[in-house]
Amino acid sequence: MDSKKVNEIINKLSKAEHDYYVLNKPTMSDAEYDKLYNELKKIEESNPDLILSYSPTQRVTGTPSNAFQQVEHRQRMYSLDNAENINDIKKWLERLEKITDEALFPIVIEPKIDGLAISLIYEDSLFVQGLTRGDGFIGEDVTHNVKTIKNIPLKLNKDIKGIVEIRGEVFMPIESFNELNKVNEKENIPTFINSRNAAAGSLRQKDSNVTSTRDLRLLSYQLINHEELDLSLDYSKQLKNLETYGFQVNKSYKVSEIDEISKILEEIEGMRDKFSYQIDGAVLKIDSATSQDQLGFTSKAPRWAIAYKFAAEEQVTVLKDIKLQTGRTGAITPVAVLDPVSVGGAMVSFATLHNPDEIQRKDLRINDYVIIRRAGDVIPEVVSPVIDRRDGTEKKWNLPIKCPCNKYEIEFIKDEKVPRCKGKSKCNLAKKEGMIFFGSRAGLEIDGLGKETIETLIENKLIENVEDIYDLNYEELISLPQWEEKKTTNLLNAISNSVKTEPEKLLTAIGIRHIGKRTAQQLIQNFGSIRGVLDASKDKIETIHGISESVVTSLNEWKSDADNLKTMEALEKHGFKLDKKSSTSTGKLNGKTFVITGTLENYSRQDLVNLIESSGGIVTTSVSKNTDILIAGEKAGSKLAKAEKLNVKIMKEDEALNYINK
Repeated sequence: MDSKKVNEIINKLSKAEHDYYVLNKPTMSDAEYDKLYNELKKIEESNPDLILSYSPTQRVTGTPSNAFQQVEHRQRMYSLDNAENINDIKKWLERLEKITDEALFPIVIEPKIDGLAISLIYEDSLFVQGLTRGDGFIGEDVTHNVKTIKNIPLKLNKDIKGIVEIRGEVFMPIESFNELNKVNEKENIPTFINSRNAAAGSLRQKDSNVTSTRDLRLLSYQLINHEELDLSLDYSKQLKNLETYGFQVNKSYKVSEIDEISKILEEIEGMRDKFSYQIDGAVLKIDSATSQDQLGFTSKAPRWAIAYKFAAEEQVTVLKDIKLQTGRTGAITPVAVLDPVSVGGAMVSFATLHNPDEIQRKDLRINDYVIIRRAGDVIPEVVSPVIDRRDGTEKKWNLPIKCPCNKYEIEFIKDEKVPRCKGKSKCNLAKKEGMIFFGSRAGLEIDGLGKETIETLIENKLIENVEDIYDLNYEELISLPQWEEKKTTNLLNAISNSVKTEPEKLLTAIGIRHIGKRTAQQLIQNFGSIRGVLDASKDKIETIHGISESVVTSLNEWKSDADNLKTMEALEKHGFKLDKKSSTSTGKLNGKTFVITGTLENYSRQDLVNLIESSGGIVTTSVSKNTDILIAGEKAGSKLAKAEKLNVKIMKEDEALNYINK
């Protein structure tokens, strides 16, 4: 038996899978497929050297050792900004017109699948890795489960050298979801809330044998060639290429004016219940790759795309009470306690009330019948009371004088609508939430230091502040109820290892209001270390592009609190290096500020930004006297003129790349 015969069988089986799962046009009966599949399996069992990674027999591989490991994405997987009506769409287009002179139309519109974003990596046309979106920067390796999805080719239909990334949404068809729940009911297994929940649970199985029994599918929507940039590859062309490579894509509409957008959105919403999968809106994308490159990204989302959300599902229930919830920054949020009700496939017992003004504006009262709205995974909200159903037992709610911590009063700061605890970081509830955040995935990722552990440690008076975590010892922990040696040593090791973290991660973890991962990176990049950030003057912080006034204010308020500085000193004594330089702050471009304008030939704008920032440079969007270098591509406009006026050094793309890479 030779490899040529094996490849012939693999190609026949792969084509049958594609015809059935992608084209929905079966060309081989189940019996014929099974016979050929078993023939291939026998050949492979007798000739292990002929087992190829893209063989259909390799879709189910059990549980590999690297399952669910965290892996950094090659390019960030962004979320999308939202629009709720056509006026939001018009405002989006108006904003884009101010950024670029390139054409915004045509625009491609697709139904928005309520699924899970996934990244597929192909190397020399062979599937090698599947990653969840995670936080957009780091995802989990679910390769073993992705391989079981029959409409994902294990080998591309076209030979492509190098690394290609395909992004899309994994979902479970509604019919398959209903069948799965029927089976679970019969076997007394908990049922899934909705098809998205079922798809997520299936993709998170340790054993791919279980996942292979679930009917998961992929609709792909993005093609990234990591070997070369092609600005001629408009979005609609990407979709055609994806089909050529063997992927299923969503139904799409190309429109050339705003009136057509309204018409198509109405059409998709009218067909909402006719799709074989759950949708919760539509996605609009600028078709032109050149325009996309010019528009770039915000810190959270691509400017050239937006998600249009359909009207949410609503139900009526009773507002039993209003409780207050204190967050890690001292913000106090009213929460509605409800008679449990099923909304959009999920049981809802609590809903956000945003702030006290909302309660007054909507005239919500305890014991009111209220309308609850929930859209997708969005936190449920109380829309309004049902005034006609009032019977006189309803009670008006007033904001208490004291925070739920019962120690400090509630205050409003300036024009903010959200009340806060006057105790700020001294509030024991804010402290608790801050410690939970410190050890969480968004903080230092201290394995084993979750919410329950923090609450146990507080209840047993072992910790009061973040720095106390590093004073914990074996004897204290092992004496706690149900704490065994393995759990204790694992937690202590994780705590010990956390002191080696990167400075931007620690700056995020200490929980300064408005300072998330991206802002922390910018601050460290500019000032070199946490010590540099703490010593930086207000004026210097204000000069950083992308740092808002609210960030500057909250950072300075935090630094003015002696307890916060005491915490940093304690953390330093425990081994944290406040003078540690980040990998980018010591780069060859450290201290250099760049502005990019015009159309680039060799790089996308975001890739060039990443290249500069990875070497310690700073990229801003406007030219000023603080700009060191303007990189001018084709069709450079007013920024070039301003740079010339201010005597800013101007480089063409090739010259800039040589300068950056030298």
